[in-house]
Amino acid sequence: MSTVLITGVTGFLGSALARELCKTHRVIGLKRHESDLFRIADIAHNIKLYDANHVSLNTLFQEYSIEFVIHTATDYGMHGAVTDVLDANVRYPLSLLSLSISSGVKAFINADSFYPSNYGALQYYSLSKCQFLEWARHLSDGIRVINLKIGVLIGPMDNRNKFTPSIIRRLLANEAKIDLTPGDQKRNFLYIEEAARIYRFVLEQISYIPDGFNEFNTSNESHSIRAFTERLHRLTQSSSCLKFGALPYRVNEIMAPDADIGKLQRLGWKPKLTLEEALLRTIDYERKKA
Repeated sequence: MSTVLITGVTGFLGSALARELCKTHRVIGLKRHESDLFRIADIAHNIKLYDANHVSLNTLFQEYSIEFVIHTATDYGMHGAVTDVLDANVRYPLSLLSLSISSGVKAFINADSFYPSNYGALQYYSLSKCQFLEWARHLSDGIRVINLKIGVLIGPMDNRNKFTPSIIRRLLANEAKIDLTPGDQKRNFLYIEEAARIYRFVLEQISYIPDGFNEFNTSNESHSIRAFTERLHRLTQSSSCLKFGALPYRVNEIMAPDADIGKLQRLGWKPKLTLEEALLRTIDYERKKA
């Protein structure tokens, strides 16, 4: 049984990965001291859990024979100083990558976003993620680096302030009107359990992925925000009036992100769920939580 180190293990993606991988791998999970454990409460006994604030990365690599590192921890830069974002999104993963190289880790897998460095809504976050990626490219001669570009994750136990769970709750509450942008911007939607299966699939196919830097898109479910929201409106049977165009686009809005998952499909990946099935599961969760 191989050992996988997951950073951000209590987060939306990290917890789903832990849930999927603890079936077949020994999972070490790193979390912040203040993190809520609600997403992993039922599987915590199957994970070696450590506070990132209190444990040395050197100690973990000395104590365990870690074969894979999956980095999902991040700082979106919504609160705190710019230096906090740099520490979380550049310095910390760089230390982790360096230790992975010196310890002979088989693969370092980075959870990346589709945001460009100048994305206005999350400027410090997107810039810092791109900066770390440049470092990862430069250092990939010493290790297999796999960058998985994640689209918009959806599903149960998502952060409640994100677009999908927020709009579902408003639709279920039948708010009189919901102000939105024109909605022509497209997004690649990916169900959280499907994302976890992709990571497991990549680990299973690791011998077919070359050394050095590798990048994969993970979702070809590209839909406009307008079509996506209208589908939610139909599935929730909401009476809310959707006011498209009432809000402006964000600065440097992304209108059409890359949705080509050809490289992943050539490895043998096949999605299991349709977007409709994913949305119905997500709506059912939000309805029960209401």
